[in-house]
Amino acid sequence: MDKEQMIIRRAMQNDARQIAEIIVEDWKNAYRGIIDDDFLDSMSVEERYQRELQRYQIYKVAAVNEKIMGLTWNEIDDNDDSDCEIIALYVKYEERKSGIGRGLFLDSVEEFKSQGKKRMIIWCLKENYEARKFYEKMGGLEYKYGTHKWGDRDYDMVSYIYNLNEL
Repeated sequence: MDKEQMIIRRAMQNDARQIAEIIVEDWKNAYRGIIDDDFLDSMSVEERYQRELQRYQIYKVAAVNEKIMGLTWNEIDDNDDSDCEIIALYVKYEERKSGIGRGLFLDSVEEFKSQGKKRMIIWCLKENYEARKFYEKMGGLEYKYGTHKWGDRDYDMVSYIYNLNEL
């Protein structure tokens, strides 16, 4: 993949299927052994596609020749700890470690900084060591802990905090 041809842009409605495919594929690959197999096996690209058709505009995508390689979902979230959050960052499974995640992450940082934001947070599964290593490499400090429910189970979560002035 030639990263020089990669563009990061707002998602369009016709990106919804590729967005759904990446999310479902990433969940089934990255979370196998962490999240209950029955829950992962029940995930459907078609169901996710119908969902993403309604909310595609929340994403920014990294595309090469109109093929989506990754995506982010960012929100402004003023609370005691942070004023912005990367809700989700996905990279096509076979494109991991290619610089796409870094590009999407830095694009999010620049977007937040341009809006005057100072402290960014991102949450991930505590057992998702690959993601945690990436967030630490990008300068995040392990911050808070919590849980999130998927299916019938609660899963341990960890957050990383970033001082945007230092990035």
